[in-house]
Amino acid sequence: MRIQQILFRSLLILFLGAGTISSAWASAQDALNNFVKNRSFAEGQFSQVVVSPSGAVKQRGTGEFTFSRPGKFRWEIKKPYPLLLLSNGINVVSFDEDMGQATQKPIGNAMDSTPVALLFGNKDVNKLFNLKDEGVKDGKEWLVIKPKDKDNLFDFARIGWKDGLPVSLEIHDALGQVTQLELSNWDFSKPRPASFFDFKPPAGVDLIKTQ
Repeated sequence: MRIQQILFRSLLILFLGAGTISSAWASAQDALNNFVKNRSFAEGQFSQVVVSPSGAVKQRGTGEFTFSRPGKFRWEIKKPYPLLLLSNGINVVSFDEDMGQATQKPIGNAMDSTPVALLFGNKDVNKLFNLKDEGVKDGKEWLVIKPKDKDNLFDFARIGWKDGLPVSLEIHDALGQVTQLELSNWDFSKPRPASFFDFKPPAGVDLIKTQ
């Protein structure tokens, strides 16, 4: 489903940026490397708006996120309808509560070409992305991220930083659609157990496994 692609790529790019970044982007690669080494867990809240190429708002949503390296994340939309994206580091599960449908697929090597590799692995940033400092705007410092893989799900992304945290995120696809995220209530203090990232199908829900 298109909405699942939008939310999933939002998740991947989001976790690229979480961490403490200095107020001056002297070296984006050093900042990201520092994050990979020093941030193993975080959780918080998000609000999301999907905007069409014409500027019309297609969808709004709010929810919560959690990640734990290596490879574990939980991205949960609360409104306007419940949708869960979950990874235990081996498989990724998408669960649509209203439809009573859950789908599971392996993370696989394809993740190496996405921003999630910067969070969950030790990939060379310069081999995967082009990074560019865009300066200060609206009280935030902006970093532009463009994947070198032309087959990626997004064309480029912009992350806005304030007080050392990513507070805004824009994901632009090749068709001109933009997903805008506002991130808040970051918490690094209470790591979750591994079981928090395992999917347990509710009664009556079948888990469809794909490759």
